[in-house]
Amino acid sequence: MQSYLIHRIEKFLNANGRRLLGWDEILQGGLAPDATVMSWRGEQGGVSAVKAGHQAIMTPGEYCYFDHYQDDPSTEPEAISDYLPLQKVYSYNPVSDSLSVNEKKMILGVQANLWTEYIPTLEHTEYMIYPRLLALAEVAWTAPELKSYPDFHHRALKAIPFLESRGYHAFNLKKEVGGRPVSLVRENHLAVGKKVTYANKYYKGYTAGGDSALVDGWRGNWFYDDHRWQGFIGKDMDVTIDLGSSMPVHSVSADFMQIIGPGVWMPKNVEILISEDGTTFTKLKQIENEVPENYERLLHKTFAWEGNTAGRYIRYVAHLNSKGGFIFTDEIVVK
Repeated sequence: MQSYLIHRIEKFLNANGRRLLGWDEILQGGLAPDATVMSWRGEQGGVSAVKAGHQAIMTPGEYCYFDHYQDDPSTEPEAISDYLPLQKVYSYNPVSDSLSVNEKKMILGVQANLWTEYIPTLEHTEYMIYPRLLALAEVAWTAPELKSYPDFHHRALKAIPFLESRGYHAFNLKKEVGGRPVSLVRENHLAVGKKVTYANKYYKGYTAGGDSALVDGWRGNWFYDDHRWQGFIGKDMDVTIDLGSSMPVHSVSADFMQIIGPGVWMPKNVEILISEDGTTFTKLKQIENEVPENYERLLHKTFAWEGNTAGRYIRYVAHLNSKGGFIFTDEIVVK
């Protein structure tokens, strides 16, 4: 039905001197002959369109959705979700290296999107747009090899008072908090690089890199869209780490998040266990969640055990909340 509609409306538009422009869903079922694709669900839609001979505009949510938080969510007005700081916008390259010279010419440019479910005023709209729109403009107009974020950041700082002098309400870049502190430096701990066995597989849309994600030393940023948070949907997170040999263990911890709009909840409770043989486990601690199910803002919480023990296998179980939905964690830290 969708493909039928797209093909039919394109004929009508063409007959009236117009061309069809559509989100990348219009690729489903066969693309209309003269359509241009807006690639918002990542870049693959735009790449596929170009390789099929169609023009495309790159507007992936990860880099171009300005309704996402631009700084530490605890310091910002409520937003829909996700974290898109100025530096990440600036880092975007809309022309994939997988394209040929002629295919690259089919990428018309980039576009920012700002949906306003959580934006009640014009002033708030401007706050979400600037200075991120300046970064995307430079993405569109400057060759990647000529870009320099330190140079751009310096110029953006100067642009803020200029915008304010013209009556615009821009984000105060001077007061930017930045990324979640634990995400900025790789953490070395006993479980890094060790084998992880999953009783329940993680969700295919949020793998964070696969079976090694929870022991790669990298903690997640503010939101689950940064490719470091691993997600489990409708099931418990139940993983066992093989440390390789028996050794002293003094702490085991993992962070979880809650943001109920997209259905991300704290676990009901967490069990942390240890074993010498990987079969018989001793429970070190069970931790009950104390975050209310109706707590709406983004929140991170650490579920941890501390003490003195020894063992080879660490089992970490996060039980699904009564609301269902997603459980997200970024790293199981063993010290």
